[in-house]
Amino acid sequence: MKNPPGQKKLKAAVIGMPIKQSLSPVMHAHWFEMAGLSGDYSAIEVAPNDLETQVKAFQKNAFSGFNITVPHKTEIVPFLDKLAPSARQIGAVNTVKISEEGILTGFNTDGIGFLKNLNEQASGWPNDKPVLVLGAGGAARAIATALLNTGVPMIMLCNRTREKTQSLADDIGRGRITVVDWDERNHAVAGAGLVVNTTVLGMVGQKKLSLDLSGATADTVIYDIVYKPLNTDLLTAARNRGLKTVDGLGMLVHQGAAAFKIWFDIDARYDDALRSKLLAALGEKPSVSGEVGL
Repeated sequence: MKNPPGQKKLKAAVIGMPIKQSLSPVMHAHWFEMAGLSGDYSAIEVAPNDLETQVKAFQKNAFSGFNITVPHKTEIVPFLDKLAPSARQIGAVNTVKISEEGILTGFNTDGIGFLKNLNEQASGWPNDKPVLVLGAGGAARAIATALLNTGVPMIMLCNRTREKTQSLADDIGRGRITVVDWDERNHAVAGAGLVVNTTVLGMVGQKKLSLDLSGATADTVIYDIVYKPLNTDLLTAARNRGLKTVDGLGMLVHQGAAAFKIWFDIDARYDDALRSKLLAALGEKPSVSGEVGL
C-alpha cells in the first residue's frame, strides 16, 4: 500500500482496560487495505492513572486519532481541547481526532453505530414502547441519548450502582428516564419493547448477566452490545424464547466506520470480507450477511 506523496504512515489506536478482546485492529486494517493506504491501528491497554500520559504520547507521535473504550469514555473529556456537539450532549467520548497542530477534538460515534445496527437487524422495532437499558457507563450515555432522540416514550435505566444511574438520568434524561433498581430489572423487562445490555456482564472474562426474560412480549427486541462472545447467554436465552435479537458486532463496525471517516475522510464499509475476518477473529464460522454500507 502506498500513501500519497509526502504523506506519512497513518496511525490510530484504541485504548481501554482490558483491551485484548478488541476487534478494532482487524477492522481498521481491513479499511486501510481497501483504501490502498499504509496505516497502523493498535490496541493499547491504558490504566486510568496513565490516561493523560498516553494522550500526550499520541500527540507527540503524530497519531491521526484514537478510540476510547471501557473505562475511559467519560474520564477522557478533561484532557481534550474541544467536543463535537454529539459528545457534548452525551457527556462521553469514544473517538478523538488529533489535528496537525495537536488539537484534540472529542466525538461520540457510539449512538450512530447503535442505531444503524438496530435498524438493520431489527427493522420495525417497537419504538412506541419504553426501553430498558442496563448499565450507566459511557456506552449507556450514548445509547440512551440516541434513543431519546428517536422519540421513544421512556427509558428505564438500570445499573448495579443506583447513585451512578441517577446521575446519568439527571444529566441526559429530559424527564424521560426513570431509574430502576438493579434488583427490579427482571420486572422491568415486562414493560419494555427493547432491552439493551450496555454492561460488560456476559463478556469473555466477566461475570454472567442474570436477566429473566419470561416477562417479555412477542415483539420485544433483545440487544446485547457485547460481541465477544458474539452469541452471549442473554441472546441465546432470547432466541430460545423466539424473540428477535441484535448482537454487538454491527455496532462495533458502524461506530468504527464513523471514526475512520472522521480521521481520514474516507468512507468505510461493512462488507462480507470484513464480516468474515471479524467472525474468524471471534472463532465463529464465516457467513454471508450481505453488504451493509455506512
